[in-house]
Amino acid sequence: MRSRKLMFSLLAVILVGSLAVGICGQAGAQLGKILRLHGKGFYEIKPNGLKVLHVKGTSYERGYQYGMLLKDEIEGTLSSGITLYALFIGNNDYEKGLKKIIEDKEVMEQFIPPEYREEMLGMADALADEGSNLTYDDIVMWNTVNDAVMLCFGPSAEELVPAGIRHPYPEMGCMTVRASGKATLDGSLIVAKNMDWANTPEMREDPIVIVADPSDGGYGYLAPVYPGWISCFEGMNEKGIAVGLQMSTSYPETMKGAGCHFLTNLILKYADSLDDAINILTVYPRPCGNIHHVADGKTGNSVVIEHTANELAVRYQEGDRDILWTTNHFNCYPGWQGYTGYNMVAQQAEAWGLGNVSTVEAWQESLARIWMGPNGRYERARDILNEKYGKITVEKMIEIISDRYDQKTGKVIGWDEAGVTISAGGDPRNNIVLSEDIQYYKSDKRGPCTYNGGTVWSLVMVPATGDLRIAMAGPVPAQKGPFLYLNLLEELARMR
Repeated sequence: MRSRKLMFSLLAVILVGSLAVGICGQAGAQLGKILRLHGKGFYEIKPNGLKVLHVKGTSYERGYQYGMLLKDEIEGTLSSGITLYALFIGNNDYEKGLKKIIEDKEVMEQFIPPEYREEMLGMADALADEGSNLTYDDIVMWNTVNDAVMLCFGPSAEELVPAGIRHPYPEMGCMTVRASGKATLDGSLIVAKNMDWANTPEMREDPIVIVADPSDGGYGYLAPVYPGWISCFEGMNEKGIAVGLQMSTSYPETMKGAGCHFLTNLILKYADSLDDAINILTVYPRPCGNIHHVADGKTGNSVVIEHTANELAVRYQEGDRDILWTTNHFNCYPGWQGYTGYNMVAQQAEAWGLGNVSTVEAWQESLARIWMGPNGRYERARDILNEKYGKITVEKMIEIISDRYDQKTGKVIGWDEAGVTISAGGDPRNNIVLSEDIQYYKSDKRGPCTYNGGTVWSLVMVPATGDLRIAMAGPVPAQKGPFLYLNLLEELARMR
């Protein structure tokens, strides 16, 4: 038996050595320590500390590699995440919340594209082969729970959610900004995205960047995810397309859709232009109110696509100002910043309790009561982009996305102070206890369940070159930590 183990150990050394030789052959590629290998996939940690998962092949093969390479991380993250969201959705009633998550999963699963169901099946099979008690249903549940959170105050998932029974998300949420052409120092397109979400200590410990190279259709792409997510909220692909998702409550909403993060993944896999992204969001069934900000490094342009279960509108930059930005409320209002078309604000007004939106002025006055007056995050992003116009670089964009100007006090605050800022969260007291003592979902762990709300990762992308700077893992807000470098095109070259 010892000789067989030695043989397998030597084989692993040979495989890692062979992979390292291939890596060294790619000029400029940042070498990392290979932690695990399986088939064409591998998991590594970069010298700068960034954890990167590489998967290659068909949907099923990529899912299987994912499950084999990250079993422990998937179990820990999924267990704490499902426990958190069940408590949240159930208003601290864990069983009630878990029942709702399962019901919502069963509805949405029917609308998830088959390729993603294959990928989740591959992951579930790998976990089973490794002795995990997680099943395919658990993986689907983990990949649809964010939409379940969006509908947590609604009726059953079988119904369209009517007006008047939901409360909106707070102003502190995701945002995407883009600068290009005359706005940037070298004319390149630069996109930045903050991912703001409720997260447990276990979730903050193990976020990763996934680099996927599909062999059964689609382009190579990267995306930051929690272990077990095959879907995503943001990322970029090898064709120079970058995308960021913002949740934006509106009516009607339903679980009878492909899932907001599956829609994001479809854009990353299949879009080579802004029109491709618009077409994808038009063709596939959509669930909740969301905003996709999509940018094309080849043209230097971007679009903001606002959509609900039954409507979709597109907003472009205003005039020749090479900047565009979005937060968590719709801005497709006729006459606002050059927009013409369907009035998405009118559809959202009741969800937010805006009242009078009959004119641009009345709508802005209503928003001001919710979004901290004239200095909400949307306005703050506009002001900074204009202030730095013509001088924006990757470093300047990191400053923009890390801004700590508090819209409540009008002052710049420290990383550990509470406030409403572009860089969301930071108050160390914001470890909210949902349960003092609970048995975690499908886990031996028992104890308190706490979460923090804020920026869990922040990324700055240059889609034309594949360059990524990302802050993730550990502190909240993520921008408190360093922004680490990765290049998508170099990582894909290593895998081919």
